[in-house]
Amino acid sequence: MANTFKNQGAALTTGGAAVYTAPAATQSIIHSCYISNIDGTNSADVSIKARATSGDTYYHLAKTIPVPADSTLVLDKPIDLEATGDVHMTASANSDLEVVMGILEIT
Repeated sequence: MANTFKNQGAALTTGGAAVYTAPAATQSIIHSCYISNIDGTNSADVSIKARATSGDTYYHLAKTIPVPADSTLVLDKPIDLEATGDVHMTASANSDLEVVMGILEIT
């Protein structure tokens, strides 16, 4: 088994998108997740959902959580994904929230 550490970042939008998808034949552990509000004036909300593998049902990890202006939300527990599982995030406003995740991929 090979272990690879990587970082994944994305700007969050109101349309929502998968911000990380575990590769095929790979288990992934998201061990850190930082969501920063880069807007200096306005608060923005984030919703986060995950599914273990593609085709599974999404379940919310966080729903409509406010991130105040110039602040960062830190998820303090790891998120485990099986091969092809993903984490999907949606923001209440475009161009306000950015996410950075530290991930361990196990192949």
